[in-house]
Amino acid sequence: MQGIFRFDERLGIEVPELDREWEHHSKEERMSILEHWETIRGAIPNRLAHFEERIAQLQELMRTEEDWDATVKLMDQINDFASRIADLNILSRTQPEAELHTDPPAVKSHADDSEEHRSREK
Repeated sequence: MQGIFRFDERLGIEVPELDREWEHHSKEERMSILEHWETIRGAIPNRLAHFEERIAQLQELMRTEEDWDATVKLMDQINDFASRIADLNILSRTQPEAELHTDPPAVKSHADDSEEHRSREK
């Protein structure tokens, strides 16, 4: 799915990166994108567990660390993994617009608005 997803090294999963607006993809492309995204979303809980495990390991190291500079580095690493967890949680709730219309929605003109307004005044 080149042009649709890119591998994010930091998160360890593919992330959506649409090359054009959702509405400009064909119905078949949108269905394929949604199927691929659901597969990726299914892997997110494992990535979350991995990052949570790394945080627990780093916290254990912090408990016995006596050097302040080393402790600060451990805290920075914990913050980085916590940030990854937050990003994955956002992605896990991300769903492209599931409507699979083949045509983009019609745009209403200002002339339509004025006509509607006049009809309400009567």
